[in-house]
Amino acid sequence: MNEITENQYAHWLFNIKGFGNTTLDKLLSTGLTCREIFESEGKDFNGFLTSKQINEFDGSKRIWDFVRESRNLEEKGIVFVPRVDDRFPEKLKNIPNAPFALYLKGELPNPGKPSVAIIGARMCSEYGRYMARNFGRGLALAGVQVISGMARGIDGVSQKAALSAGGKSFGVVGSGVDVCYPEENKDIYEELCCNGGVISEFSPGTMPKASFFPMRNRIISGLADVVLVIEAREKSGTQITVDTALEQGREVLAVPGRATDRLSDGCNQMISQGAGVALDVQDVLDRLHMLRSEIEEQKTANAYHIRSQQKLKEKDKKIKEHENDREPTLEDRILSVLDVIPYSTSQIMEELEKQGVEITVPMLLMSLTDMVYKGTVTQNGAYFLKGIK
Repeated sequence: MNEITENQYAHWLFNIKGFGNTTLDKLLSTGLTCREIFESEGKDFNGFLTSKQINEFDGSKRIWDFVRESRNLEEKGIVFVPRVDDRFPEKLKNIPNAPFALYLKGELPNPGKPSVAIIGARMCSEYGRYMARNFGRGLALAGVQVISGMARGIDGVSQKAALSAGGKSFGVVGSGVDVCYPEENKDIYEELCCNGGVISEFSPGTMPKASFFPMRNRIISGLADVVLVIEAREKSGTQITVDTALEQGREVLAVPGRATDRLSDGCNQMISQGAGVALDVQDVLDRLHMLRSEIEEQKTANAYHIRSQQKLKEKDKKIKEHENDREPTLEDRILSVLDVIPYSTSQIMEELEKQGVEITVPMLLMSLTDMVYKGTVTQNGAYFLKGIK
């Protein structure tokens, strides 16, 4: 058997029953690797795990087969990417409730290229379909990656348009990546696996559930630079994605619609509350360009700050080196003698003589008077001590 990798240990850890992202983060906060966690006993994490979780931890070690689990993923063409893997998207690492790992068919979005999440109503109008096709195709032709949920309506239409234009698209699903839902989007699913990717935090074979979709929405918005909403009712699942996008600091744009159209109520309300307006593809591209410029400006400012700090450190280092290289002055010698305990003139003379300094009493008094004036030495009657400066 080949040596077990850190990713394989992470895969075991991710599949322990009853272990969510919060529990996994607690275990990793100990500073141990996934392998070191596996080599530990459940009781070692008594402060982090409940008694039930400790039993699940120890039990999972006895039944987990690394070779079998790795072979199962390989046969299905699925890649497991935990947060400890360099391939894990940087954009997802710092979002609230960041996923511990992702399952993947195809590839992950290219971090060097802009990404836009296109979301909206499942039961969309013909107007919504038209706008979804326009935005999906236009963004793909501009080299923008399209992220969505592969759902009926706006999601599927925009992703299909992006793929038809030769672009890259990525579907974040509320099931295992080997489960196509809805079945009617089978052609989109198969195309995504070849020209983009299907992504999920749910184990292979997991069937879709209503509670899974709000969870996957945070990954859709997390992978995007901009979230574009095309048709949404006032109260809908789309609003959940918008809320997570705002929580993550993502830019939200909305396509306006008629005031009498209930499918446009959500978009119109978002715009009235401050969301950006997207009338065409150029509006989205302009916003992406602005975001990129802001990021570059911040990088430049950070780089300038780092360089400034380095120059200051180098300057301080040179000053110290110069001070160490030069011959100590009489003042340096006197300060090396003095302390917070007062010294008389004769005591100072005696200490200076031990250092090989030849000096007369008038010369010493003249130096001490000058140092008292500067504040480097304090005089208390006939005694002297280090100053407060």
